[in-house]
Amino acid sequence: MILHLVTTDDWRAAPPDQPFTPKAYAADGFIHCTFGDALMLGVANRFYKSQPGEFLAIGIDETRVTAPVKWEAPAEPGAPAEPGAPASPETVAAALPPEAEAEFGAAPVGMPAAPLFPHIYGPLNRDAILGARRLIREPDGAFIGYAPIEAPAEAQATDRPADPGNPLNLKTASQLANELVDATDEFSKSLDRYKDSIEARMAELDKKIKKL
Repeated sequence: MILHLVTTDDWRAAPPDQPFTPKAYAADGFIHCTFGDALMLGVANRFYKSQPGEFLAIGIDETRVTAPVKWEAPAEPGAPAEPGAPASPETVAAALPPEAEAEFGAAPVGMPAAPLFPHIYGPLNRDAILGARRLIREPDGAFIGYAPIEAPAEAQATDRPADPGNPLNLKTASQLANELVDATDEFSKSLDRYKDSIEARMAELDKKIKKL
């Protein structure tokens, strides 16, 4: 899974029945993405800590993306940017020391140790989107983790992940087992209702046949 960072306002403003195209696409020619929760938080803190508002991490199944996806080397450190524009995430990543891997995570298997960034060269088809999570922020704007998108926005500055070792907020085996039991019970009840309905119809048909 690769990740794309976007403000909640921009995400909600995008037509849901069309491929997603971020505002920066026209200028950049591709959709910026990254890999790993830690690297995403690092990028967010370097570029958007001072920008108010809510941000989302959009999870993307790279294998389902219809546009070309290229894992490309970061821009050269110190490369000039447009007047007034911040340096790109790739520029900062290129300048990171080797020990930054401990903070941001290693590259995918088969990739060089230096960070490479996945770029999507075209609009993002909706069926490649796995979901979205809200980034949790400190009162000073720092990004510290993730929470379900349904979590109340007003708790954004104070909440924490329920389990620091589970930044994706994945369900536990016990929760999944309970959900499976509940689903099985509901399915059994549906079968019983269907059986009762069939028996009632058969009984009604039997009565009609006997009257013939």
